[in-house]
Amino acid sequence: MKKMIPLVLGSLLLLGAAACSDRTDTTATDDNGIRSDQRESDARAREQRDGATPGATGEQQTPGDLAVDIRNSLESNLSGSRLAVDVDDENGKATIDGNVMSQEQFDQIEPLVMAFEGIQSVDVKAEIDSN
Repeated sequence: MKKMIPLVLGSLLLLGAAACSDRTDTTATDDNGIRSDQRESDARAREQRDGATPGATGEQQTPGDLAVDIRNSLESNLSGSRLAVDVDDENGKATIDGNVMSQEQFDQIEPLVMAFEGIQSVDVKAEIDSN
């Protein structure tokens, strides 16, 4: 009986650990879908607020909206990245800070940001995550 108790407890711990690892994988997948839905919802809300479609002729985009659009683009194209975006509208400078998963993702930041109208330069302060 004394030898069975550690066996049973060890089995329960192993089962619990396996269940937790499965839950983590599912949650990561769900978060991507939730975040994608949130980005779409934000875009719809902005359209309703401004009464125009983003990028429409004659529309002036606020620096806050531009920063959100850039962050959403980076998030969509660089999965697993955690980046913050700050845009200085006076000189068209975007500052990107945070973490990316690889050197390849790091190299994609500047071209993705420069694709936005109104951005003249990009200061990338992001770091490559060592995990």
